[in-house]
Amino acid sequence: MADVSTLLLEGNVIYNISPDTVTIDGDMFIVEAGQGVQKEYVAPESIEGDKPDMKQIIWSLGAVIYFAATGHVIFGGHGSYYQKENPSVSLPVLPKNLQKLTAVLHKCICCNPEERISMIELKEVALKGLASCEKRQRIKSDLANIMTGNKDIRNGEKWPEEMIEI
Repeated sequence: MADVSTLLLEGNVIYNISPDTVTIDGDMFIVEAGQGVQKEYVAPESIEGDKPDMKQIIWSLGAVIYFAATGHVIFGGHGSYYQKENPSVSLPVLPKNLQKLTAVLHKCICCNPEERISMIELKEVALKGLASCEKRQRIKSDLANIMTGNKDIRNGEKWPEEMIEI
């Protein structure tokens, strides 16, 4: 979300997003054109042939987030068509280990475009989440180093090779 929302804010993407258009380039996610539009990832209010606006792209990004988290197309595989036909349908939830992301997902895939999160807000939330994940990863790494005896977290030095009795 952080990488893609940054690209969107820079104006580098002006088309609908689907799993086929989001790829990994090194350690960053990028969006590539030319893969064709997958109707399941097009916002419910979209009109075929029109260039999407930012609110429609946000819906598409939300649908891709759901796919990335679950491996399934949103709304039981029917995508936006189902939401368009059933605007009061309950929004899906993500697996338990991604519960915090569910609230963001809901803000992306609201049926009413006026209720969707803005791209600036989405980027801010995504960057905070990314920073939190990186911090957790550093803590896990430090703990793993302590457990394997590679690092003394208090002063950054390795454990002595031999322990002596005092």
